[in-house]
Amino acid sequence: MKALYLDCFSGAAGDMILGALVDAGAPEDAVRTSLGALDLPGWELRFAPVSRAGLRATRAEVTVAQSPEARSYVEIASLIERAPLADGVKQRALDTFRVLAEAEARVHNVPLEDVHLHEVGALDAIVDIIGCAAALEALGPELVVTSSIATGRGIISSAHGPIPIPAPAVTELLAGATLTERGTVELITPTGAAIIAAATDRYGSMPALTLRATGYGAGARDDEIPNVLRVLVGEVADDEHDTAALLIECNLDDMTPELVPYVIEKLISTGAQDAWTTPIVMKKGRPALKLAVLTARADMDPILEVIFTETTTLGLRMSPVTKRELEREWTDVDVEGYTVRVKLGRFEGRIATASPEYEDASKVARLTGLPLKEVYRRALQASGTGD
Repeated sequence: MKALYLDCFSGAAGDMILGALVDAGAPEDAVRTSLGALDLPGWELRFAPVSRAGLRATRAEVTVAQSPEARSYVEIASLIERAPLADGVKQRALDTFRVLAEAEARVHNVPLEDVHLHEVGALDAIVDIIGCAAALEALGPELVVTSSIATGRGIISSAHGPIPIPAPAVTELLAGATLTERGTVELITPTGAAIIAAATDRYGSMPALTLRATGYGAGARDDEIPNVLRVLVGEVADDEHDTAALLIECNLDDMTPELVPYVIEKLISTGAQDAWTTPIVMKKGRPALKLAVLTARADMDPILEVIFTETTTLGLRMSPVTKRELEREWTDVDVEGYTVRVKLGRFEGRIATASPEYEDASKVARLTGLPLKEVYRRALQASGTGD
């Protein structure tokens, strides 16, 4: 099975994804053919080799002849529908703009048909999205996995005024992804987040991969950490369900228990796949907690830093483990007029388990007065997985 891994250690933007896909082998001609099918004059796309912090990468640079123009979601969808694009490219592009418009509709509490895309409705963003759709279709991955995503932090200007980093639309788009905060500039843009959200089959560590190609797509800035997105393309065995991870453990017998929830929260936000504690009894009958953290080996260093700086341990145990994961997907359901996300787990194509998102369900319970277990029951029923 052909797989594509998006390594977002410096975030992602539309031009970075497009550059990386072309650098990994997507034909430039296929991208230009799809862009030429659009009835949108006034743009130019140039691919060029550049260096970012000493690392070679491909820069996909779009220049436009006019000022940025806001377009409605309906207008953009109509433009794509009318264009003589290949079916796969058209569907990828429509999916990307749909998830983006749905995110904007939730952020601004407006109907989908009233959504206007300001920065992402501009011509350069449209070129990025159509170009990425064409590049992905040309590469033809059967599985797309996205790593943890660096976001940056701070405040930026937008058409709606000052907004926090990551932008509200970004956090809506990347539900289910692992976000890590690094730096004081915007690293993940709404365009990049929309492309990722529409293309990604699952978020997490890289699958066991026979590597065939590597691509690097450059952003505009040249930062201390390479401002690039890396794409790995390879083959995963059809029966490959196991993924490698690292289990890190330590015993804590001299740490104030009230500090533990903060440590677990910080470990998760830093990129840990899971973290938990177990009550234990140590020598001389001392009560203690065993802290366990599950992480990809590539994410180990920042995890170790959190454990050593936030806990009282002097040492750690580390052992490789193998995980078997169900294929996962999300579906949105309505409970009393509110949206609740339900996570579905599939085994050999069948839904084996379903779980409402706790934060969504608890919010509905507080707003409606329904018992939380009743919100869960209705969410599962609405998703077609409950009685």
